[in-house]
Amino acid sequence: MTRDEARAYFKNKGLTYQDIKEGDINRLVTLLGESLEDYRLHGGEHAESMGMTIRKPRVRDVKILKRTGFQYAYLRVKGSYFEGREAISFNRDGFIGFGGELDSKNIAPIIKAFCKWCDSLTPLSI
Repeated sequence: MTRDEARAYFKNKGLTYQDIKEGDINRLVTLLGESLEDYRLHGGEHAESMGMTIRKPRVRDVKILKRTGFQYAYLRVKGSYFEGREAISFNRDGFIGFGGELDSKNIAPIIKAFCKWCDSLTPLSI
């Protein structure tokens, strides 16, 4: 799945920033951690050498206001030769970014976790 397809997935699920709560961001961080761990273990030598892990978001990286709700979040990864690269960014203007410095192979576990997270935010249709 591409970055554009992941953004469309969010939109096609009927999700907006208004649907995102603080606990949802924490859940996304957990899913990202699990997906990156799976990638490290089963993604081959390249994934293992990259050693990507999710960084715990700093307080200033996530802003959710009581009155107006979710504003932005910047989730980052670290690896064997880098610190603090973009994993997923929910920008103030509504744009969702995915691993701007990562290639399509290394972005795959991040997009996988994002889609799983989107699924968890939408109730099942009966």
